[in-house]
Amino acid sequence: MKKVILLSLILGFFFIQKSNAQNPVGFPDGITVGTPTVTIPAGSSYKMAVAGGIITEKIRVATNGTTFWADFVFDKSYKLRSLNEVAKYIKLNKHLPDVPSTAEVTQQGIDLANTQAILLQKIEELTLYVIEQNKKIERLNKKVRQLSKN
Repeated sequence: MKKVILLSLILGFFFIQKSNAQNPVGFPDGITVGTPTVTIPAGSSYKMAVAGGIITEKIRVATNGTTFWADFVFDKSYKLRSLNEVAKYIKLNKHLPDVPSTAEVTQQGIDLANTQAILLQKIEELTLYVIEQNKKIERLNKKVRQLSKN
């Protein structure tokens, strides 16, 4: 079984705690890294607060079996907004439909898994718009060729 060494800085002393993947070392109140100005909100389910940035080579966001991923966009029952509807929404709200506003992000932060799903939804919608535009261009080119023959 792979051993994990957890190095904790508590009250200025280093303690090395060994644990295995089956029984990781627990910190019931969570872990705070950095200055004391960053805290874990009382009553939240968060387990770590970090002041400053985090550098890592890889992050995996576990979604615990949720089914919110954006593939629903390709379902035949999905109602894709017209580009005119999207333009009106943007003019009125100053952001894309289904995308949080600056005020919402400032107040609530960003949930990485949810944001990735929203961005994928927008990419998939854009793909459907491009496919439709391509069909229109092909129809117009066909008409131009027919008219140029006459």
